[in-house]
Amino acid sequence: MALGGMTYSRMIAWLKILLPLAALVLLSTLFLFARPSNPIAALPFAQVEIEEKLRSQGITEPYFAGQTPAGDQIAMRAASARPDPEALHLVNSVDVAVDITMQDGGSARFASKSAVVNTDNQVANLEGDVEINSTAGFDLHTEKLTLDLLEGRAQSDVIVHGSGPFGTFEAGSMLYSGDTAAQNAQFRFDNGVKLIYMPSRN
Repeated sequence: MALGGMTYSRMIAWLKILLPLAALVLLSTLFLFARPSNPIAALPFAQVEIEEKLRSQGITEPYFAGQTPAGDQIAMRAASARPDPEALHLVNSVDVAVDITMQDGGSARFASKSAVVNTDNQVANLEGDVEINSTAGFDLHTEKLTLDLLEGRAQSDVIVHGSGPFGTFEAGSMLYSGDTAAQNAQFRFDNGVKLIYMPSRN
């Protein structure tokens, strides 16, 4: 059957050519006149959202426990902990307490309002009214303290003050070392130690 001087089969053949060409023209028109857009903004999670999610990640009441090469037990607790969005190996912790228990039964506690724990080298930097208590009779305060969680060693390079077995004192720095093969745990104070001696009344 003829259709305007064109057979049915010939019409189908032309449509097979013309329709794909028309589709290409439409697509090229869309790309030509489409307004430029930011591809990042079209993603499900834009950069701002990713940063916000990293900031909001965290855990409450984390607990970490381990043992030093000398056999001291270390336990670390915090009210909350959250990774730094720009450096995920750094963990910002709040209300931190680290307990070190020696093999002879003695112990020392290091507590602070906040701390940054480096998970790469297992070092905690305590800041903000750091309190140090030990069964050896020390009750100390400082503003900053670095605690090696692998070795059970603590160091403060700022003023440390408080009381000890012999009285009240102030020092420019302090070093706490855990049990070693050569000695038991001990505190060492340097850089201008001022001691008010209070003899025992026993």
